[in-house]
Amino acid sequence: MDEANRKQTIRIILITVCVTVAAAVLLVWAAAEIGGLRLVNGKTYERNEKIAVKYGKLYDIQTKIEDEGLWDVSESKQMNAVYKGLVGSLNDKYSEYYTPSEAKEWDNYVNATFYGIGVIFTQDEKNRFLISDVIDQSPADNAGLKKGDIITQVNGKTYKTSDKLKDAIRGELGTKVNVTYERNGVSKTVTITRGKVTETTVSGTILKDHMAYIRISSFAEKTAEEFQHELSTLEKKDPKGLIIDLRENPGGYADQALKIADQLLPECTITYLQDRKGKKTYYNSKESATKLKYVLLVDGGSASSSEIVAAAVKDNKGGKLVGTRTFGKGIVQQEYQFNDGSELKLTTHQYFSPKGHRINKVGIKPDYTVKFDISGDHDAQLEKAMQLLEAD
Repeated sequence: MDEANRKQTIRIILITVCVTVAAAVLLVWAAAEIGGLRLVNGKTYERNEKIAVKYGKLYDIQTKIEDEGLWDVSESKQMNAVYKGLVGSLNDKYSEYYTPSEAKEWDNYVNATFYGIGVIFTQDEKNRFLISDVIDQSPADNAGLKKGDIITQVNGKTYKTSDKLKDAIRGELGTKVNVTYERNGVSKTVTITRGKVTETTVSGTILKDHMAYIRISSFAEKTAEEFQHELSTLEKKDPKGLIIDLRENPGGYADQALKIADQLLPECTITYLQDRKGKKTYYNSKESATKLKYVLLVDGGSASSSEIVAAAVKDNKGGKLVGTRTFGKGIVQQEYQFNDGSELKLTTHQYFSPKGHRINKVGIKPDYTVKFDISGDHDAQLEKAMQLLEAD
């Protein structure tokens, strides 16, 4: 082919390509604009069609409310009511839809995080609010409060219950609170700026007769790590035995319970989960475990993750359970977070003891049933646990 013919052929090819592309663009434009139609792929069309069929009535109702209803309600409030109503149809008090602000509050709760000053206090026999601990580097620590101080007033008011006093101390991040306390008979008032505080969920000590004691108040994000630290510290003191207090522990993260059970038990099954289709998922402990003899304290407030630990210990004969029957929450929730900060907490599984005993709505019966004596300082459950460890 000579040079002139070759150039002519290239021109024809280029013109053909351009015409083809232009025609395709024109076709798409025509299909997209003529009659208000747009091209969509098959999957998108099918999805939109299903949404229209399934939620068309909801859209019609919302449109009627907005166009003809007497009351003006924001769209976000309308949709939150829809989401909460949908989850509420499950009749499951543990499944919930949280708005963005509610989701933040829930996450703070399960992670033992709040905005306050960073003191832990108890109400003694004289109904005084005695500070039992001050969180290191917290606002209270920086303000000079110490263990043993007695809180007498908050913002000039006195309180009769721990819950009321706790609510008064907590507040919005960066706000100020006036705390009046006594030390050695001298009263002082300090102004403290509230900050973000993370509570320690595990505490340990040595009781009389050289018995180790660990209290787990809930299962938050770092509970297993805190437990490992306390256990390691107490093991070095070579105690006669260990008492693990799960009383009034409402639960929390299941993975933290699995990690703590793993520290207590040799290689064995800790628990297994079962979904609505009957599929089972087993969770096992590793070979290593504490060499300390131990007893678990449980009661009607021991629930959820507490019951995972208690059932694993009982079925695998790791230690004895003392107290009263546990709460009986043998179900697990999964959390699903959305881009706007809202959250769905949905019950997805039921869990069972290693031997297959149902826990939900049944609870766990302790090896030794001992009722709590609320009179005076007598703790019959704790004393029974100490007796069992002494006898071994």
